Amino acid sequence: MKNDDKRVFWKQENDLKLMQVILEFIEKHQINSVRKYQLKLKEYPKEVPSLWFIKERFGSWDKLLIQLGENRLERYCWSKIPNDELQEIVVAFIKEEKIRSQRAYERKTVGNKTIPSLDTLKKRFDDIKPFFKRETEGSVSNFELLFELRNEIIRLGLEESLSMNEFRNRANSEYLPSVDTIMRKTGKSWEELMEEIGFDYREIKIEKLIRNFQ
Repeated sequence: MKNDDKRVFWKQENDLKLMQVILEFIEKHQINSVRKYQLKLKEYPKEVPSLWFIKERFGSWDKLLIQLGENRLERYCWSKIPNDELQEIVVAFIKEEKIRSQRAYERKTVGNKTIPSLDTLKKRFDDIKPFFKRETEGSVSNFELLFELRNEIIRLGLEESLSMNEFRNRANSEYLPSVDTIMRKTGKSWEELMEEIGFDYREIKIEKLIRNFQ
C-alpha cells in the first residue's frame, strides 16, 4: 500500500471503511458543511480522503451524507452555508431529479435533510423562479403541453366537468406549468384548449347552465 500517494491509499479501502473514517472525522471536528470539511482537510490532509475522491467514489458530498444516515445530518445547518454553495447544491439536485416546478421540488424534498426545503430557499433568495426556469416554456412544444394536459385531466377524472378552477387546485403534474402559462404559451383560452385536446367544453358548459336554471 503506497502511503505517499493518498489517492492510491484511499482507493484500496472499501466503502464501509471509508464511511467510518469520514464519519469519525466529521464528528471529531464537528463538521456541518462541505466547506468546513475542506478547511479541516487542509489541516489534516492524511486523515480523510479529498472531496474529489468522495465525488468519484460516492457521487457527491450529499450522497455520502445520505449513506451516513439521516440522524447524522441534523448538524447540516443550511444557515451556515453561503448562498453560492447552497445554490450549487440546489441546482445539482434539480438537474439530477429533473424537477420542473416549485411544487415538484417541495414534494421531492419532504423528509430529505440533505437538500434545503422550498421555505429555506424563499428565505435565502429574493427570487427563486430562476431555479425553476425549466426548459418548460422554452423547449417543450405545444403538442407536449397539450398531451400532458389531457393526461392530467383524465388522471383527475375531470372529463365530465372540465372545470378550470378545479384543475388549478388539484393538478400536480411536475411536467405542467400553471394554467395561465399554458394559455399564454399556446395563445388559447381554456375553452379552446379543451376543444384542442378533444373535449366538448361548450356542450358541458351548456348542460351546466341548463341544470342551474332548472
